[in-house]
Amino acid sequence: MKKWNDYAENGGHLIITCRTATKNRMGHFWEAETAAPISGLIGAHIKATDMLSGYAKGDILMKSTHYNWNNWADFLETDKNTEVLASYNNQFYKGKAAVVKRKVGKGTVTYIGVDTDESKLEKDILRDIYAKAGASTEDYPEGVYVYWRDGFYMAVNYSSNDYTMTIPATAKVLVGDKTLKPAGVLVWSE
Repeated sequence: MKKWNDYAENGGHLIITCRTATKNRMGHFWEAETAAPISGLIGAHIKATDMLSGYAKGDILMKSTHYNWNNWADFLETDKNTEVLASYNNQFYKGKAAVVKRKVGKGTVTYIGVDTDESKLEKDILRDIYAKAGASTEDYPEGVYVYWRDGFYMAVNYSSNDYTMTIPATAKVLVGDKTLKPAGVLVWSE
């Protein structure tokens, strides 16, 4: 946890999702509260968790937008200086925190304590954090993945449709073409 805390202290924006630190290195649940090692870092305590049946839909509200969930939910009790970004909006969970954010040094720690059905809430939170940090984002279709490593960008198309990548005109294409065919790969440097 020290590395994560140091990252945020020095201006990083750490994002942690549900189920993080629920078990120790031996795969055992903690003998303390759920996810005890991260409670101080996220500025909240996980008081309970739940999953709904496949036909049930939970509702989460963030900035007047509603999101559905039924897969996994942590119910968070926040510490004094922790901001609630999203809350559960129905059933007996109504009003409980689902997503929290805490300022740590020059940066922030955001904990997403729910797994929404289409990951729309998670994407919206990431987009907001990236925008506030001045980073650009892309929204690729399902099955198209882009990675960056050691100075190279790599795109892979696991979908059944062609997808044309938008890359800078100055980029040097090393493998593949800008139009990714199904099972296609594109590697470039900028």
